[in-house]
Amino acid sequence: MADVLEPGSELSLTVRGYGVIVRIGPDGTLHVTCPDLPQLSVSSPTVTEAISCTEDAITAIQTRCARGYLPKAQVR
Repeated sequence: MADVLEPGSELSLTVRGYGVIVRIGPDGTLHVTCPDLPQLSVSSPTVTEAISCTEDAITAIQTRCARGYLPKAQVR
């Protein structure tokens, strides 16, 4: 697994039903984005923290949608 997490590499994962892309920056920081949720952007030094923050961000986006702050088409 250590080879996968080298700077410049990219992983595709599913978090809470959404496909996310994890990119590893030159300094080793993980950057998480989601094509289906363009407002989702998470940066973290560890995989565990990146996934946890991504889960929290998805929940926050879903909450804002449920309250009418975001168009429902963006959130499942």
